[in-house]
Amino acid sequence: MNLEIASRLVKLRKAKGLSQEDLADKLGISRQAISKWERAEASPDTDNLIILARLYEVSLDELLSTDDKDEEIKAEVVDRIIKEEEKQEEEEQKEHHNLMVNIINSSYVLIVVLAYLLIGFLIPGDGFGKGWIIFLTIPIVFSLVKCITHRNANLFAFPVLMAFVYVGIGMIWGIWHPTWLVFILIPIYYSITGAIVSTKKYKKNK
Repeated sequence: MNLEIASRLVKLRKAKGLSQEDLADKLGISRQAISKWERAEASPDTDNLIILARLYEVSLDELLSTDDKDEEIKAEVVDRIIKEEEKQEEEEQKEHHNLMVNIINSSYVLIVVLAYLLIGFLIPGDGFGKGWIIFLTIPIVFSLVKCITHRNANLFAFPVLMAFVYVGIGMIWGIWHPTWLVFILIPIYYSITGAIVSTKKYKKNK
């Protein structure tokens, strides 16, 4: 029910000197139904609209006529409410997403610490001295999760991955040269991913 029509129903009823109870008795409905019409919470059906028009001695057009501006205002209000609800839902999804990412990251850190202690105690010799390399996987995994969630390969900690590969091969097999060549892949990687990201942004803004 339009607010303007609801207000008109109140004025016409009072002009006839009728209370909501009186009008309800004449129509054979509850007073609560009349109250909902006049608060724009519900609309009369066709039969009741005809009876109201006759009772108030007006045409249906006069009874139901509306101001276009009022409709525009109402549409703007509804549109704003929808946008606010969408924004709130988006923020809730973002908070849930951040919570899940934090849980994954925290869990992985705990796993790495436990793995380091396990390596240190179970591997004879310098287990603690060599096991530290697994801590390099923390920024690798963190950035991988961020890279996937944001769909941006440029966010991946590729230099740390190359450092992990270089140090790992050197510590396990003692091959330090020419393993250092893996670092040449770093600028190549970011050149490719940077170009991909830039292309996506260009297509999105176009």
